[in-house]
Amino acid sequence: DGIIDGNDTAPYGYAGTPQNTYNATIGVDWKGFTAFVQFYGVNNVTREVAFPTFHSSSNVAYVEGVYWTKGEGGEMPLPRWSNLEGGGGSGTRYLFDGSYVRLKNAEINYALPVNMIKRIGLKSCRVFVNGNNLLLWTKMPDDRESNFATGGNSTLGAYPTVKRFNLGVDITL
Repeated sequence: DGIIDGNDTAPYGYAGTPQNTYNATIGVDWKGFTAFVQFYGVNNVTREVAFPTFHSSSNVAYVEGVYWTKGEGGEMPLPRWSNLEGGGGSGTRYLFDGSYVRLKNAEINYALPVNMIKRIGLKSCRVFVNGNNLLLWTKMPDDRESNFATGGNSTLGAYPTVKRFNLGVDITL
């Protein structure tokens, strides 16, 4: 009909829920040492990175940092604190391939030899270091994994995934 309007919209990418999830765990034991890694990933998912500036909050430094890219054509509205459209128009600017692979868990430990620890009255003693959410491979501009505060595919208000490291000793009397 020669007029671009709401009737011209078409689906983009995938839904906000991953179509596929996968997991792989690899481990090895050798002379009292044990090591393992667990990878977790998702694919065929589209995520919207929503910015609080569209909802009268301020995260201007982040938004301004990705608003303009040298050499790309096209027209984009100027960033404003408010406008008649409210920033809620359809488009793909804030839609990203939400696929990722994460090193979810990793651990290295050493079990002291039984003949050594029996002398001090222990059944077993193991020293370990482990961590969670150590590495992430994704096309998303930030690390929000699947922590959706608003549901759907939006990351507005999502809490970033926490990285954790532990060092410990496991003793059995």
